[in-house]
Amino acid sequence: MNQYIKLTKRNCQIFIRDRGAIFFSLLSMIITLILMGVFLGKMNVENVTDLLKTYGGARDLEQDKENARHLVEYWTLAGILVINAVTVTMAVMSNMVQDFSEKKTGSFYSTPVKKSIIALSYVTSSVILGMFLCVVPFVLALLYITAGGGEPLSFSTILKLLGCMALNVLIFSVIMYLLASLVKSRSAWSGLGTIIGTLVGFAGGVYLSMNMLPDKVGAVLKCLPILHGTSLMRKLCCEDILAKTFHGLPEELLEGYKEAMGITVVMGDSAVSMEFQVAFLLICGMIALGIAAAVSMRRRAAER
Repeated sequence: MNQYIKLTKRNCQIFIRDRGAIFFSLLSMIITLILMGVFLGKMNVENVTDLLKTYGGARDLEQDKENARHLVEYWTLAGILVINAVTVTMAVMSNMVQDFSEKKTGSFYSTPVKKSIIALSYVTSSVILGMFLCVVPFVLALLYITAGGGEPLSFSTILKLLGCMALNVLIFSVIMYLLASLVKSRSAWSGLGTIIGTLVGFAGGVYLSMNMLPDKVGAVLKCLPILHGTSLMRKLCCEDILAKTFHGLPEELLEGYKEAMGITVVMGDSAVSMEFQVAFLLICGMIALGIAAAVSMRRRAAER
């Protein structure tokens, strides 16, 4: 246990000391905030207010605009949290790639430390730092939204969000461990990070809402864990403000909006439940873990 703690602490310290790694791990979040601040946020707010104006009849337009703004803020927050769960865990896992490329793992393996402990230390450090860099923006965003007049989330909702946040971070840490075990050089990992960092906002339906994507692209995204992870966060973040914003409107209108914005994921003719999405994420994590274990066993056999 002492060796496991020391290795985990080492991995965390290496990442924390690298300010460039921290910045680039948060770059996708920064880009999302810029895009939302410049035009995407305004466009999404206008879409909601136009929808309410068209189907809502006589309403308080100023209140609708205020509700729409807070709805988009919570919707954006959910997307950012999952983006960080992907990009931060990937950045932390670069320690593993660096150790392999610099052959430091050979030194680890020559010690009495089990290889499973070494692998677990990489995943644990990724989970710890991933959670930290999700919780901090989460707290800051809640303070910003409530300071701007938005209704604070209930304590029970915050606890559920922290649970979903931990689930996302854990699953993507395992997936990143699998990817890191397949990559042999830092340059290849850097290139892969650039691709994932670019696509993560699209895969989570953050840059473009689901109704703006071609049907085939949407069908592919529904098979990926990131969309289901984002949907889970959105359901919790937006539940109360959705009810307030669409109060008095037909249920079909609300359900259509939730599907269009990726708050709910429709597969077949019905929206999938949160329980299904949690199970889907866990299955993805177990598959990634199984493949990673197989890769590790194959690598050991090749080294003999």
